[in-house]
Amino acid sequence: MYRLVKDNILQKDLISSGDNILLGLSGGPDSVFLFHNLIKLKESLNFNLYASHINHMYRGEDAISDENFVRNLCKEYGIKIFVKRKNATEYAKELKVTEEEAGRILRYTFFNENLKTVGGGKIALAHHLNDQAETVLQRIIRGTGIDGLSAMSFKKDNLIRPILNVSKEEVMDYLHENKIEYCIDITNEQDVYGRNKIRLNLIPYLETLNPNIQNSLYRMSQTMERDKKIIEKYVDQKYFELLKNKNSNRVVLDLNKLKIMDIGEKGRIIRRGIEELKGNTVNIEMKHIDYAVDLIRTGKTGKRINLTEGFTIEISYDNLIINKRVEKVPNFKYNIVLDNLIHIKEVNKNIFCKIVDPSDITMKDKNTISIDYDLIEGNLIVRNRRPGDLMVPSGMKGSKKIKDIFIDMKVPAGERDSKLIIADSNNILWLEGFRIHDKYKVGPATKKILNISIGRQNE
Repeated sequence: MYRLVKDNILQKDLISSGDNILLGLSGGPDSVFLFHNLIKLKESLNFNLYASHINHMYRGEDAISDENFVRNLCKEYGIKIFVKRKNATEYAKELKVTEEEAGRILRYTFFNENLKTVGGGKIALAHHLNDQAETVLQRIIRGTGIDGLSAMSFKKDNLIRPILNVSKEEVMDYLHENKIEYCIDITNEQDVYGRNKIRLNLIPYLETLNPNIQNSLYRMSQTMERDKKIIEKYVDQKYFELLKNKNSNRVVLDLNKLKIMDIGEKGRIIRRGIEELKGNTVNIEMKHIDYAVDLIRTGKTGKRINLTEGFTIEISYDNLIINKRVEKVPNFKYNIVLDNLIHIKEVNKNIFCKIVDPSDITMKDKNTISIDYDLIEGNLIVRNRRPGDLMVPSGMKGSKKIKDIFIDMKVPAGERDSKLIIADSNNILWLEGFRIHDKYKVGPATKKILNISIGRQNE
């Protein structure tokens, strides 16, 4: 068995020399099996081993016993372990998800925090062949496609599963033959969770039809994994052809190009955009993708649909925008001090103002303007929009509502509160990304020029 685990690591390139490997160690037979195999391999394969354990606190003394067990196990072998106590039941109510999902979120968040502490690396999970079979069945029941049928991978992002092709029976035989202790979670034998029902009821029934059903499901998942990779290469190519803009909170796709695509292509590209923001597609169901595809067909500017976990998709002019929930930008106002960098924390932007001689003026990008300093009245401030805001854009004689300027510029509604406005005591001098006020233009009579530049915090 040690040889099989080593071959998996080498052949599937799961661990490189010098890697930090953080093992999710529950204390159950699967993670203890992987722990002992990694202990045997860490010297010859030259990697650093750490462990992480979450006490979900809903099993009382049994949970405390498991925590003490893994602490002692790691102490025996000189392995640093991270431990966290968090009530998964209460956390599930807080997030409004199932206990299973709350536990999953807790684990992966904690694992990644630990990984960052040790300087990065990979998270080793003890999922095995039987887990893969259960996952495939669970996804079939929910309704899935090729992606769902491929289930778990040996390697994805910073996750590795070195024993994915090892059966539960092989795990237990190894532990018993080597007299290795482990913990038993009695909740695994209670058919109260969906996954437990599959393990305890559905799989035994399917084995009456095909005694090797779990191996068959595993082989199917591997076939689907290969097919999925081919599809992903094509989808990535199309996705980047349609991608117009992205940041940590939104992905903007070309709506017109999406409209002429096949329905399957539309769905795949939308899913790809969601994954870009969310980091995964957990809880993104086919119905969500169908809603989005229907929006492309029937929606108009301003139309929006809600997905799950706060994600939304909206149409804005020629764009399809996938949004990640963010808090509404509050009203803000800052006094401008010359030659001082001002950080606007509400929108994570910096502004810098300085006076220059007219002979020093140079062409700048759209995030820098020059205005006649002597025409400024009273104090300068930077703020975001307010109801009824007006300005006289350069080249125009009459005033125009800021709201109408946003509409003309096709600025999505969700971005408008983040745009900066420079104003003096009487007028709006500049709207970020737009022309300056006509009155403040630099001309032949200008003696002092005020340069105003806007940038992001990390620029």
